[in-house]
Amino acid sequence: MTVTSVDIDKQVLEEAKEVFGVKTNKEAIDLALRDAVLRRHQLDAIDALTAIQVDRDPQPARYGEA
Repeated sequence: MTVTSVDIDKQVLEEAKEVFGVKTNKEAIDLALRDAVLRRHQLDAIDALTAIQVDRDPQPARYGEA
């Protein structure tokens, strides 16, 4: 674990603690960072999914026919 000193807006930090339902600054910051990373991963996954080519005029599958 790394100890880092940063200036953080008090009002935003208090709101983050309330939103995440935590009591300590450390918990709020940790959850906020994890949330930001998770959201980035989700956006990357959406980008990957939207890049998949879709057959817009698919032919119906006929099972048992060669």
